Formats: sequence, C-alpha cells, structure tokens
Amino acid sequence: MEAFNCLNNGWNPSCLAAAGTGVSGLGALLFTNLITTLLDKQHSLTSPEIYPDDTNVFKHEYDFVVVGGGSAGAVMTSRLSEVPEWDVLLLEAGTDPPLASDIPYLFPTLQKTDLDWQYKTESQKGMCEGFENGQCNWPRGKALGGSSAINWMIYVRGNKGDYDSWAKLGNYGWAFDDVLQYFKKSEDMRDLKITGEEDLSEYHNTGGYLTVDKVRFIPPIVRAVVDAAKEAGYKELTDNNAGDVEGYGEYHSTVRDGRRCSTGRGFLSPAKGRKNLDVAKKALVTKILIDPNTKKAYGVQFRKDGKFHEVKARKEIIVSAGAINSPQLLMLSGVGPKEHLEELGISPVISDLKVGYNLQDHNNFPGQIYSVDKSKSKSVTSQFYLDAAYEYLMYRSGPLSGVWATAASGFVNTKKQPGEPQEEGEYPDIQMHFLSFLCNDTYSINVLNRNLGFSAPVRESILDAIRKSDILIACHVLERPKSRGRLYLRSKNPEDPPKIYAGYFGDVDDLEVMVDSVEHFSKVMDTNVMKAHEAELVNPNIPACKNFEFNSRKYWRCAMEQLSTTLYHPIGTCKMGPSSDPDAVVDPELRVYGVKGLRVVDASIMPIHVTANTNAPTIMIGEKTADMVKKTWLK
Repeated sequence: MEAFNCLNNGWNPSCLAAAGTGVSGLGALLFTNLITTLLDKQHSLTSPEIYPDDTNVFKHEYDFVVVGGGSAGAVMTSRLSEVPEWDVLLLEAGTDPPLASDIPYLFPTLQKTDLDWQYKTESQKGMCEGFENGQCNWPRGKALGGSSAINWMIYVRGNKGDYDSWAKLGNYGWAFDDVLQYFKKSEDMRDLKITGEEDLSEYHNTGGYLTVDKVRFIPPIVRAVVDAAKEAGYKELTDNNAGDVEGYGEYHSTVRDGRRCSTGRGFLSPAKGRKNLDVAKKALVTKILIDPNTKKAYGVQFRKDGKFHEVKARKEIIVSAGAINSPQLLMLSGVGPKEHLEELGISPVISDLKVGYNLQDHNNFPGQIYSVDKSKSKSVTSQFYLDAAYEYLMYRSGPLSGVWATAASGFVNTKKQPGEPQEEGEYPDIQMHFLSFLCNDTYSINVLNRNLGFSAPVRESILDAIRKSDILIACHVLERPKSRGRLYLRSKNPEDPPKIYAGYFGDVDDLEVMVDSVEHFSKVMDTNVMKAHEAELVNPNIPACKNFEFNSRKYWRCAMEQLSTTLYHPIGTCKMGPSSDPDAVVDPELRVYGVKGLRVVDASIMPIHVTANTNAPTIMIGEKTADMVKKTWLK
C-alpha cells in the first residue's frame, strides 16, 4: 500500500522510491507508472487550492461554530456563511482530501489511511466472527467532506416511505413531500437521460452545488446482472431516485466530469474566500462548553497544532461530526446517559439523554461469490491498467473513472416474488451491491481483504477463484434492520475511540431476511443471461460453517454470522423525536433537549434507517437544517 500512501500523503521522491519496492508484481509496475503520469498531470486534475485556506488565528467569538466538515457539516458551513453578516467557524479534525480521493476507482484504497478514523466494533457473539479478532472495520471519513471524501460515491435518496415513517413518529416537517425540495436544492443533475425528460423538475434539479451523474465506466458483467434481473422478472430502473425504486439498474453517483464530487468540493469550494468564514483543519474538538446554570452552550474547546484553543458562539454550536463522533463529543461534554457518564467521572451531567442508543447500520454480507466467464477470462496485465491510467488522465473515462462494480444495484422486496404487486406500505428491504474482479487481479483482491479483514481460509478461497476466472461478489445489504446497537465512551480521553457495539442480528428476523435475499439472487444468477457467462457459485471455505451443507439455509445463516460487516452507514445515535419520545436526543429542528444553542446535524439524528446509502440523505439533513437555522435567526 506504499504507493497509495504516496498518493494520499505527498509526492516526495523517497516516498515514490519506497512505493516501487513495497508493491510487488503488477502493483509495482502499475502504480510506479501511474504515479509518474499523475505527477505530470496533477495540476490539470486537481489542486489543493480549491479548498478554503487553513485558519490559525481565531476570533474570540463567532455567530456559529460548526464541528465537523463532512457530508452535513460542509453543507451547514457553506449555507450559513452565505449570510455575509454572520461570522462562521468550521472545525475539522482532518485536512484537504488528497489526489487519490478524486479518482473514483481508487476509493477502496482510502480506508486505513489518515483519511479514515479507522474504528472497529467490539467483539460480539453471532456477528463479525469470521474477521480478525472478531471485529468489523468501521471506516469513517476524516477530511473536508468527511465520509463523502472516501465513500463509494453512490447517490441514493431512499424511499418515500422512509421519510413518511419519520413524520409518523412525530417529527414534523420530515415527510417525503417536505424533504424532497432539499434533495433538489443541492443537486446539479448531469445525467442526460434525466435532464432530457420533461418531468425533471418533479424529482431533480440542475445548478446546485452537488454534481450528480452516471459514472463513465460500467464493467460488462454488471450490465449482464441487470439484464439477468430483467429475465428473472425484476423491473429495470432508469432512475433510482424517482417513483418506484424496486428493481435493478444503474446508480447515480456524486461525480463531476469523471472525478469525485464530495461535499468538500461541492459546498466548501464555492465558499472559499468568503470574508466571514474561517476553516480550521486538523482541529480536534474536545469539549462543548456549556454553562451548567443556564444550560446554554456558549463555546467549544479544541486542539490544533499541539495547542488548546477556546472560542465562543453568539448564536449556536452545530455538531456535525457524524454518527460516531457526535455522540462521543456530546457525552464528553456532559450530555448523555447520566449513569454511564458518572461511571467515567464526567460531571456535571448537563442533560440526561439517550445519547449513543438506537445505533443502526446497514449490515452487508459479501459472501455470495461467483466465478464468471471462466473460458473467456484473460489474466489482467500491467498494460490493461497503464491503458486505463492514460485514458483517465486524457479523457476522464475508462475503468479508473468507474467505481468497480458498484455502478449498478438492485432494490429487492424479499416478501414477494419479482413482478408481484407490493402490499400497502411495503417497499424493498434489501439493497444489492456488486464487486467484480478480473482474472488474476490479486492486487485488487488484496485491497479488499485488507479493508474487510477476512480470515486466512476465506482469503485463500477468493484468491484461488480469481486465479482461474473473473469473479463477481454479490453484497446483500439489510436496509431497515430491527436490531439495535449502542455506542459507549471508552474513557474521558477524547483521543480514545468509543466502544461500538453494532448489535447485528440481535433480532433474528434480520438474519432470515438476508438469507431470503441470497435465495432471491440465486434465481437471478440461474438465468440464461448468467449461464452464458458461466456463473458458478464459489465455496469460500468458512471454517465455522463446514458442518453445514453448502448453499443450504443453515449454511447461509452461519456464513452471515461470520462474514457480515458494515456498509459504512451508521445512524441513529442522537435520535430525532418529539418531546414525548423518551429515547429522543434532539427535537424535530435538531435542537438538543435540555441545552440551549446546540444542534446536532448529521446521520446520527435519523430515527429509523433509510432504504439507501446515507450520503444523499445526510446532505439533505444539512440543507433542511440550514434553512431552519436561517429562519430562526433572520427573523
């Protein structure tokens, strides 16, 4: 991974020399040549000057202090600083995203770098058992743009029923008809098939800060999966953000002219140069300052360049640090479960709230693996990637402009068969993602193994399969889990990562839905389309499941307890709800109960999970809340 670290951390000659010796075989040849070319082309591709400058001298007081410049925090910062008479400070623990973040194909290499908080779950029986130390890796973005700087760039809003369910819980203003305008407000839709339609204005918009388009490269096997799903009876989706989202089709992505469009690029770049905006990078917020008598949040404490600073906020503090860091910061500041905080010696407890509860994640099972095109497979060569690098640098197209096989997906209701009408109130409970690898591309497989942490027997099974043919990995994603986890502080030290108990499969219904999903997808792979691609199920040789008949329901239940992991979508740890909800941390305007001048604005406020990747919904949360804040203070 030395070559990737060069991409992420700089361009010095010693780093490049190390990369040449640290990556073997194809990897060394590919990335030595790729980096050499990138050095020559880097200024035509991107430049760090697109982001706001780093602030080192701070005002004593700002109108608003935003903690975290991620998917929601960048939106809040940009929108609030649109009001010229408001002084806004953004505090971000990371820094500018590096060049590697811009190139879509390289997104898996960004995990386990300085761009990633590198969290891990705590060991729990019945989940993550087939990974190293029984723990799942939970990457979280640490840069301007947050997780939108390292994610898969998938733009999915979710189903109408998701947001209507929020409103039914008492969260006024959060029904689908209420939030659609905020999805549209962000969007600059570039997909010509969409922008050419007469009803563009119903679901989409052009001219927003966030560019949305189809990726420029889709592996042929992924197109084949969509065709196979049609043969199996599923609808083909042309737009998975409009109308009925059940079926298979190509995704929209947050890409702009073949490059990633994170919220850092989309929202903070236009804010660069605003006189009323300060942005501090590598600034770790350690505490929200709250007056215990008035219960008013009046400032923040943070560390930058080895020094501690304090700044005050005249109007509000906006915590947008994400579903892991936001609850951690609240609890460190005396807002959270009283018993837990007192056990750690945190006092005074300002507001006794269920912070850290209601943790939900999209559980992802990447264990249904197929060998494909065995008689047609050609071993990947260095020339293939060198050609791909040239095509990308010259035209922003080709494999490096793609996102592996995640350019297409399926939304499946496991309670019915394809083509059957849905019952009232029902909608898909599974989202399918795909990963594809060319024959003998062991380098990419090793990147996958590094990120997920598969046990040695599973790693070897996948490597053995890819030496013989191309492979396709179907990832089954549970969209609205019944299971709940919880997040705890590890200590009073802000440097210590919190304890994450994911709680996968705490409700047995979740496990059965995912097994049903495997059986549904097996029918897709049994079509004539996939038979023409010689699709053959691969046994990943999971040691704990050897006593079960391969491909039986008992086997898949065992396999899921071993290999299910995160899809990087934790939510819910600062739950939004009305005052009558004993588990609510924030009200429907995202104001923290029991504390004045403090809001939480990110995925942690979602009360129930959405049928979607969380980046687009989190950006919407930022847009809607910025509007609410403006209405409050511009009266």
